[in-house]
This record gives sequence, structure tokens and C-alpha cells, in this order.
Amino acid sequence: MYALPVENHELELVYLNIESAPSTYPSKKFCDITGFEAPYIDPRTNLRYASADILKHIRYLPNESVQRYLSLRNAAVILK
Repeated sequence: MYALPVENHELELVYLNIESAPSTYPSKKFCDITGFEAPYIDPRTNLRYASADILKHIRYLPNESVQRYLSLRNAAVILK
């Protein structure tokens, strides 16, 4: 990274390299239905959800839909 002078005598940052070390923070988990942060996982379907209302919605989903949601995040599991 280096700074270039601009006409207003302000410095504009220019990033030459986008490589960086891996993050030390844990990856965030997102709700499979809404996309919000998901602190919960349904033990029956393994879908992540953000609130109790979403859990009610998940419980009424057919198995095919559950499999599609799981496949979107590469977590497809055959449910019994």
C-alpha cells in the first residue's frame, strides 16, 4: 500500500496487493431461509435459522426443499 498525492494535497490510498493472512475470527453462520445471522441449528434438518418463526417455517418444509437448502451451502444430507 502506498499513498498518492492528489491535487487537494490529500493522500489517496492505493492497495497493490489483496493477499492477506487468514482471519482468526470464526466464520459467521447465516440463516438458510432469510440470510440473517443464525445462532441456531435445527437438529432434525440441520438447517440454520435466525428466529423461532423461521423454525416453524422449516418444520413445514418438505424433505425435497430441505435438501435443496442444504445443497446450497454444500451440506446435503439424506434425511430419514
